[in-house]
Amino acid sequence: MAADDLDIQAAGNSVTISGERRIPAEGDNVRYHRREREAGKFSRIVTLPNGADMDKVSAGLTNGVLTVTIAKSEATKPRQISIK
Repeated sequence: MAADDLDIQAAGNSVTISGERRIPAEGDNVRYHRREREAGKFSRIVTLPNGADMDKVSAGLTNGVLTVTIAKSEATKPRQISIK
């Protein structure tokens, strides 16, 4: 897939990934008995736990693999407490 075929939205405590998978034309003489991946539109919603920083969401697409990175908010990260 290409990056232009994907739409990623972060709102509230969820991330929505949607897009359209297209199969390139291979000619008139090509016929299939079965295809493992079909073409068409898709949408997935991933609900995140509380503590995700939705302002720090990034995505990358390398060799057809989508990677979405979501940072934890500073309030939920563990911090070291010194003993006095």
